[in-house]
Amino acid sequence: MDKAEPSLYTVKAVFILDSDGNRLLSKYYDTELYPSMKEQKNFEKNVFNKTHKADNEIAFVEGMTIVYKCSIDLFFYVVGSAQENELMLMAVLNCLFESLGQILRKNVERRCLLDNMDGVFLVVDEIIDGGVILESDPQQVIQKVNYRVRQLHSLTVSTVWINTWILIWGQYLKTQMTIGNGDFYFQTSRRGDCVSWIVVESDNLYV
Repeated sequence: MDKAEPSLYTVKAVFILDSDGNRLLSKYYDTELYPSMKEQKNFEKNVFNKTHKADNEIAFVEGMTIVYKCSIDLFFYVVGSAQENELMLMAVLNCLFESLGQILRKNVERRCLLDNMDGVFLVVDEIIDGGVILESDPQQVIQKVNYRVRQLHSLTVSTVWINTWILIWGQYLKTQMTIGNGDFYFQTSRRGDCVSWIVVESDNLYV
């Protein structure tokens, strides 16, 4: 019997459900696994029905290996293939849970999670990229998330400074600069003693 070859693409999906089985966050890294939203939600509902009253940390549902953890009114799931190493999946789950515990200041519950979804997505992205495990140390994850937040703050300050400079010195100036993932266009015009400036964002900035 042939064994499946080892793969870097360890994680098939990650999702967080509330105590009623409703989706709060989900990321599927295998495009062939439940490609439609309906299929994904049906799978999540099936997983929830088979795990939310169980005392185990591992389940096998629809040919997938699933590790999970609950906290108050939240359920955290990490999904791998049937042949995947359960300890690897559990390391991802524990890293996710502990990292979110720090981000949410130990208030790992639905309301606090929804109020901090930007940080939650940053944590997930620092742990997994396209199904590949990047990090399993919560402290390293938090450091990287904080670094990205500081980057965003720094870019915000820089944008304010640029606007101020154009406002003071520009007779008529149009310039373009790229910040992160977005292109920002700055334009000023002077009519008499009146100076106006416009900032047009061509893409969402999210660093």
